[in-house]
Amino acid sequence: MKLTRAISSMFAAVMLGGLMLFAPAFAAPQNDGSFSALQGVEAQALSVEEMQAITGELNAFDIAAALNTLAGTLGAHPRLQAAVGKLATYYSTNNVAINAAFAKLGVLTDCKSCTP
Repeated sequence: MKLTRAISSMFAAVMLGGLMLFAPAFAAPQNDGSFSALQGVEAQALSVEEMQAITGELNAFDIAAALNTLAGTLGAHPRLQAAVGKLATYYSTNNVAINAAFAKLGVLTDCKSCTP
């Protein structure tokens, strides 16, 4: 009786193990047009000219001003308006550290929203 139970347990284990090994072969086929997001990604350093050509306002004060302007247009969406306002406050409060990071990366621009 014990031998039969042991053999049937081993048989069940082998069958379940085989199913686990071959299950991916029977899974739904992948779309041939799919790709991995990291496939073929190459990183390279930007040249000085490319760094200087970066457009935008890479200054914490300008980012905070742009976010405050955006928050003013979001009156129909109070939760989003509050979140954008909170982000603007974060940039205003942490401007020294943010601008130091931009300077370290070489992308800090002059403040356009600051009054001289």
